[in-house]
Amino acid sequence: MLLLALVVFVPLLSINIVPMVHADPPFSLNSVPAATSEGNTVSLVLSANSAVPNTQYRFRFSVTDPAGKTAQTLANYTTAPGQDKFTLIVVYPSPSFQGSNTLVGQYNAKVDELWPTASPSIAGTSFILTITDSSSYQRTQTVLIQASGYSASESVTVTIRTQSTSTLVFSQNVPATGTGIVATSWKTPRNATIDTYIVTLTGTSTVKNPADSQPFSLGPAIMIVSSITSVKSVYQRTETMSFFFQPNYPDGSIPSTGVALLNLAGPGNTVTLTATYDSASQTFDASYQTSLDNQTGTWTASLGGHAYSDAYGNNGPGTIVSTAPLLATIPLTVIVTTNSTIAVGQQLTFNANVTYPDGTVFQPGTVKAYLLYSGTPTINDTVPVVFDTSLRLWIGTYTVRPSDTGGLWSLVVTASDSPTPPNTGSATRAITVQNASGGSASFPLYYFGIIAALLALLLVAVFFAFRRRKVTHARLKIDLDAVRSEAGRIESTDFFKSVKDQVAKEKDDK
Repeated sequence: MLLLALVVFVPLLSINIVPMVHADPPFSLNSVPAATSEGNTVSLVLSANSAVPNTQYRFRFSVTDPAGKTAQTLANYTTAPGQDKFTLIVVYPSPSFQGSNTLVGQYNAKVDELWPTASPSIAGTSFILTITDSSSYQRTQTVLIQASGYSASESVTVTIRTQSTSTLVFSQNVPATGTGIVATSWKTPRNATIDTYIVTLTGTSTVKNPADSQPFSLGPAIMIVSSITSVKSVYQRTETMSFFFQPNYPDGSIPSTGVALLNLAGPGNTVTLTATYDSASQTFDASYQTSLDNQTGTWTASLGGHAYSDAYGNNGPGTIVSTAPLLATIPLTVIVTTNSTIAVGQQLTFNANVTYPDGTVFQPGTVKAYLLYSGTPTINDTVPVVFDTSLRLWIGTYTVRPSDTGGLWSLVVTASDSPTPPNTGSATRAITVQNASGGSASFPLYYFGIIAALLALLLVAVFFAFRRRKVTHARLKIDLDAVRSEAGRIESTDFFKSVKDQVAKEKDDK
């Protein structure tokens, strides 16, 4: 009983464990091309995947046309030693494969193996002969028509009608060539009816069965938009962003009607723009007026799939196209008017005209002014500034103090508004402060001390000269009179007078 169980169950277990392997069929048949116009040839390609090496094969190829007639031909192939795969090609029709290629419709092909084994229908395929170069078209594309099998120079009438209403849209009498080929074309208009169309060829003497008649579909044109162009790569706030694009029909022509919706997305802001046709540039244009508070950064203008449509329902593009310019802050123009020289105790008055690039006066925002001295010690004084609504100017005042260091100062005026980041601007003017004392001792007293010291030295020198030379009292008197005369002359000079006036002025200030 154990032996019987092993005999029964072991084969079943092996079947369940070993995976099934699906091998490729030993032969396959393909037609190249699978569809072509009447009068053209088709290659039938037989592929062998598990051939026997060093063996002669014989096959029979058969093709049945749309009228039910079958044509056949024989073909041989001998494999080389070690060769287990091969490809055999026959051409239909050809001198050795007499058959029809003048009828529209489906042709069925098969292959029978005759040697080394007799195996019927080892492979099969089909192909189609048409009288148009495609089964579907878009508006503006051209329908190419070709048929064969007519008498030389025979007049053939070619018509195209809509299937739904039988409306005639194309009619032409075409003479056949010397080989019986009839060829013509129909350029579909951009406003053609969306429908299935029937193209029919009727000869004056040739009658075909089936007749040369074939349907094809016509749909809306898918517009081609290769790119969107921004007039500038960088815009400043308050400038107008401008975009344009040029759609094309499948035949490359340019539309002059329609409208498109562009999506413009910036940091924290998204708007929809309408693009309309500009006859001068033959483009569709859209624009956006930026504002002072628009956030800076990358702004992306995109045209979505099928966001453009012409007056006839043709639309596009098939995929999204976009462009991404930058938005930057705008520079404020600051013009400062003031005196270039100021003395101690005097008041420095200045005004600042602050404007945007378009000339708008800057009012809501912040304007600051500073008086800077870069010497030793450095000084940075803030000057209060207010906006004068009547003058439309920013006004500031500053009184030079005795402690302010004399020399070359800088008046700096800055302006900034509230957006993030703010729009800014600045201006600098050179100011000369007249205060030679540097803010410690007064200028006149300093020079008065020098003059007094010089006079004292002069008196001492005279005294010692008198003792060395033992001059008489009269001569000393004369010398003293000379000293007094020289001192009086010095005191009467303009410089000494200005020193006395400055000393008196400082006493009055105290």
